[in-house]
Amino acid sequence: MTTTSYKRVFALAIPASLAALITPLLGLVDSAVLGLSPRPLDIGAVGLAGSIYSLLYWTFGFLRMSAAGLTAQAHGADDKQLIRRILGQSVIFGFAVGLALVALQAPIGEALFWVFTRDSDLSLETEAAARSYFFIRIWSAPFAIATFGLFGWMTARGATGLLLAVTAGMTLLNAGLDALFVLKFGLGAAGVAIGTVIAEALGFVAALGGVAFLLHKEGSIKNFWPALTEFWRPRAYRALIAVNGDIFLRSILLSIAFAYFVQRGSLFGDVTLAANQVLMQLVLVTGLALDGAAIAAETLVGQAIGQKEKQKRLVLYRVAVRRTSIVAGAGALGFTLLFWLAGPPLVTLIARDPEISTHAMTFMPWAIISPLIVVTCFQLDGIFIGATKFRAMRNSMFLSGLIFAISSVSFIHLWGNHGLWLSFWLFMLARAVTLGVQLPSIGKGLAKIVSV
Repeated sequence: MTTTSYKRVFALAIPASLAALITPLLGLVDSAVLGLSPRPLDIGAVGLAGSIYSLLYWTFGFLRMSAAGLTAQAHGADDKQLIRRILGQSVIFGFAVGLALVALQAPIGEALFWVFTRDSDLSLETEAAARSYFFIRIWSAPFAIATFGLFGWMTARGATGLLLAVTAGMTLLNAGLDALFVLKFGLGAAGVAIGTVIAEALGFVAALGGVAFLLHKEGSIKNFWPALTEFWRPRAYRALIAVNGDIFLRSILLSIAFAYFVQRGSLFGDVTLAANQVLMQLVLVTGLALDGAAIAAETLVGQAIGQKEKQKRLVLYRVAVRRTSIVAGAGALGFTLLFWLAGPPLVTLIARDPEISTHAMTFMPWAIISPLIVVTCFQLDGIFIGATKFRAMRNSMFLSGLIFAISSVSFIHLWGNHGLWLSFWLFMLARAVTLGVQLPSIGKGLAKIVSV
């Protein structure tokens, strides 16, 4: 029986939070390593190129979300064959998408750099470093995108401890390689990219090993698989693609929003671009650390909805939403207090260059309020992913992105980079509000099923 006790919530959330926290910490390590190098402004170059790459990379984050939601519901229904079909399809589809991005890297990269750097005030050196990073990092796309499916499958099975082990190993390796290539060999942004490619490729292998370990614990890796020929027939992917269509569009819009933030920041020059990157790393650390509760919501909500007993389904859903949300809110308050008390030393630790750190402190208040806003978006995302309500997520993102685009035009003109940050937080608030008003409909739908 699926349980929704606080013990179960923390058992899922704590390893997931640590795993999610480790990933953005790598961004902090990258910034710190580059800050110690002879080329500290490469922080901005990595931020720019990383955002361009993420426009492609995170667009396909829907594989993790769909794998998590669908697998959790299949797990709740105890459908072992479906669980394994989702695993195989997600990995194959993710790897194929990554290969396509590698093959098309030249036209895609040139088009995106034209969009991101036109009318900007970046130096030629920063732009060159950003290009070097992007065209090296793109070679990890097949491994990185396929790993999304593996991670989603792990979390849906409740294996967040294994997720933590794989993520920690991959990130520690990446950090060590970054230090080697940047500090010893002086490769700057290119060195960061090389280290990331190697780490993501080996991380994919480790994630495959983790999944094999889980299957072995269940008795046999061979049991309950669909016929292998099913994985190579286009019709086998129709359901997967149909489910992923809405979340794919939602992911594109979210990636564009983050990329737009970086592109607008580049209009203010190298130092502001680097300062925004430092603060955004703090924001991402917060959001992804708090994502543990959202991942617990994905798992517990999905498993609840997959239950065959209608009454149990409704009860478990309500308890999962309430308890994971309480845990998320408490974590957000803790991070807000941390940034308020320790903001200056955190910024100085990341950006060792005095000009960048001083400039970043000008905009630090926007980072201090970030946990309270980000946690609401992430938590609602987790609930809607577990319920596989991807169309609602798509519609919410479309409206929120429109608000971001419209508000930024006026606010940047009036208040410069402060206006950019204000527009970004209005975007995040709009995401929370538009999903929040739709949340009661999930419970009402389950209640109607019980009454039938």
